[in-house]
Amino acid sequence: MLPYQTQYLNNVREIASLSDFYGVSAPDFDSWYATQRDAQARIAALREENIALLNDNLFPALDGLHAASEADIAALEEFAGALMDWSTNLDCGIYLLIHDSLLSLCRFRRDRGRVIKELYMVGMGLYYLGRSLQGTECEASNAFRFRNEMVFTEGGSYLKFFAEIDDEQTKGYIIRSLANIAICSTELGRRVAISKRVLQIVQDDYYRALAPSLPWDTFLKRTHQQMSSNRAVLSKGGLSADELAAVLESCEVVFKPESGTQTPNVRWLWPYYEMEYSCGFVDLATTLARMEQLIDDSSYDSYDISGLYANVQLPIYYGRLVRDNPVLQTKREHIRFLDRAYRKMMQTLLTYPAERFNDFFYYNICLVITDYFEIDGVESYRDITAKLMKRLTGNLYIRSRRAGELMRLCSTALYRSNPSFFDDIDFLRAYPNGEEKERAVADYAEQCGLYQDFGLIKMNFERLSQTRNLLEGEQRMYELHTISGHDDLAARRSTAIYADAALGHHRWYDGADGYPKEYVRNDSPYRQMTDLVAVVAFINECDAPSPRAAIASAIAQERRRFSPLITACLGDEALQAGIEEIFARQDRPYYRELYRELMEHDKETVFEVN
Repeated sequence: MLPYQTQYLNNVREIASLSDFYGVSAPDFDSWYATQRDAQARIAALREENIALLNDNLFPALDGLHAASEADIAALEEFAGALMDWSTNLDCGIYLLIHDSLLSLCRFRRDRGRVIKELYMVGMGLYYLGRSLQGTECEASNAFRFRNEMVFTEGGSYLKFFAEIDDEQTKGYIIRSLANIAICSTELGRRVAISKRVLQIVQDDYYRALAPSLPWDTFLKRTHQQMSSNRAVLSKGGLSADELAAVLESCEVVFKPESGTQTPNVRWLWPYYEMEYSCGFVDLATTLARMEQLIDDSSYDSYDISGLYANVQLPIYYGRLVRDNPVLQTKREHIRFLDRAYRKMMQTLLTYPAERFNDFFYYNICLVITDYFEIDGVESYRDITAKLMKRLTGNLYIRSRRAGELMRLCSTALYRSNPSFFDDIDFLRAYPNGEEKERAVADYAEQCGLYQDFGLIKMNFERLSQTRNLLEGEQRMYELHTISGHDDLAARRSTAIYADAALGHHRWYDGADGYPKEYVRNDSPYRQMTDLVAVVAFINECDAPSPRAAIASAIAQERRRFSPLITACLGDEALQAGIEEIFARQDRPYYRELYRELMEHDKETVFEVN
């Protein structure tokens, strides 16, 4: 690698280390706070250095790629590989940018072999970048997945030239691209058809003879695994007899060997059980008993892949079964077990060693945030997400807590100036005017501030924004945190009233700009509070020399970006002084909350089965 590439890589690794709030021990809060503030200052300096390294070196190099030497291209490939090793995912965006540029170069040079390779690399980059959209369903996310599918489809289409291509590694990229179409497609029939075709290819002596050095048996095993991933929808119909048989055969190949071992890997054994249930081979009671046994047999501190399956994914799947079978929701024993399983799951996530955070761990976090089933008798969604925010996204938590305090201050000022200001909101209108209503308004406003950027937890964009500026495609994905946050919050009773604040706080008051278009102000019963969140979010993150300058900038955008009723209130001197005081604390109260969490985290924790 070139010197700037090595430096950028070192900076990214240092930022990853510094951003772990729980990786630093200190004898007291003041020492810990000083260390954290120093770390944030260091991160800011590294970020500026990274931006300069990219602007002065990488971007010009990509612009002039047509004149690059083979050595320069090799250095770029090595740099990209170090940034995206499919586990740590240090910087998938730069990896994708490099390989997208190399793909354009190879097309220009009509280098078929390299085009095939780069199509695979770009497809993988898109796939891992797209993991942040898990559980987010909208026009933009569907378009992203479609692009990913088309890239792999183009790579796989070179199968017709398989005999003409001499390089066997290139032939391997064709097979891999063809197989990976299935992981991007949302259509069940297409996924099954692709995997079925790949199974035929990797077992065909014709193709094997053309590339004898390729790991054909590994291709076969992974394609069976891929095909078996369709098992959960077997009971829903929609597959032909041949397609159903193909899925069942793959399930048998992948999972059956685990069922007879003394210490089976939960990663493979549970899907076999799931397949048996989906096909009607065993009943619901047997399936629940099997799940309960697998969960109970795993220690909360099993942090390997099998442990994450047993301690995180199985409780989520158990919750799905309870959700999808209403009769189970009336059975006390199943709700009690679900509560214990969820608490054990949270213990695993909250004690998970930071040095082991990787793509698969964050996939499990996404799974929890997307599929947690909230029901009476289990910990509320609001409580578990607040804990995850504290543990996993310290900077986001601090920023959101500051927003919450600003919301409390501003909503109180608005209420005192006009007690009916928030009466469009049904549950607030039900309170008689007075101290109780003022407190209810302030409490609700504070939580709206805390949850405004909730969608970012699942997207795992926090470290990326600390590393450098977002690229154009990343910015479009980032904006989807509003939809992601809204959908997850709206689906649970304990957080539904915060969903519109998460959706609409970046949309302009007049609807002419901002995002997302899915937020229509006049359709929202919570619009007055969302209007306030929009102003507070701007002040909280505005790149202005002082809080008063940020307030002045907000006031200057009244009637267009912000509600004139709220900007009028911002002119109050006492309110401006209160906002200034919150910023003057330099987030010490919120850091103290994280420090208390650290002290609890350091204590030995034992999961007790009730």
